[in-house]
Amino acid sequence: MLVAIALLSPAPAARADPMAVVNALRMEGCRGQEAAGTPVSRDETLDAVARDLSRGGRLEDAIERAGYPAATSASYHVRGSRDDAAVRQILSERSCASLNDPRYSEAGVYESGAEAWIVLAARAPSPPPLEPAAVAQRVLELVNAARAAGRTCGGARYDPTRPLTLSPALIDAASAHARDMAERGSLGHRGSDGSLSGERITRAGYLWQASGENVAAGQQDAEAVVAAWLASSGHCATLMGPYFTETGIAFALAPSKNPGIYWAQVFAAPR
Repeated sequence: MLVAIALLSPAPAARADPMAVVNALRMEGCRGQEAAGTPVSRDETLDAVARDLSRGGRLEDAIERAGYPAATSASYHVRGSRDDAAVRQILSERSCASLNDPRYSEAGVYESGAEAWIVLAARAPSPPPLEPAAVAQRVLELVNAARAAGRTCGGARYDPTRPLTLSPALIDAASAHARDMAERGSLGHRGSDGSLSGERITRAGYLWQASGENVAAGQQDAEAVVAAWLASSGHCATLMGPYFTETGIAFALAPSKNPGIYWAQVFAAPR
């Protein structure tokens, strides 16, 4: 006689879906909090941010390392998150108002055992396209307006002085350094090859008797970058230097980095 024996395997333990819980709370509201009414979508970069947070550290640092252009963000660490009910209870009790911030549009999740790290964020709006020649002209106008009016830079007073004119060679030198900074995601006067501004100006074919350079990162337009330079005593002094007669202005975009734009303005007087 043959006997058939059926071996029944235990059903796998239910696994929480933190994204589904977050979106349910955003669509339904919780604990008297008005629902955001919009779900968040899963983003791979924010998944990486959540994974980074599982190792410890600050949300702002993790977002910067991941290169996510966050306008606003929040993170949540949930323990005992083996099922949706547990996640829902923890989030609704502790974070209902924050979860329902209507600004959030994307989310990332990382799970390990009975723990989950959740990140919500909204991207900073992309700046309008910048046209290099128009931007350079606008920076020149603003710089020359400051030079014409005179300026106090830190504790030093600079009298009104002559305007600068654009030099193609100096534009080339500024462009080369702006691109170099953007490629490296690093702000500074020393180039990746060890060069300083005077060397780059010479390399561009410009023979000079006086030279200087201002750099910046993160400013989205001509007005913002000139304002930043004027607010810094050292940059302001360079910008107001009466011994300079010509300038070159450039920016380079670095969309995968934070900041996502780098600026260079070089100043010189020909020999």
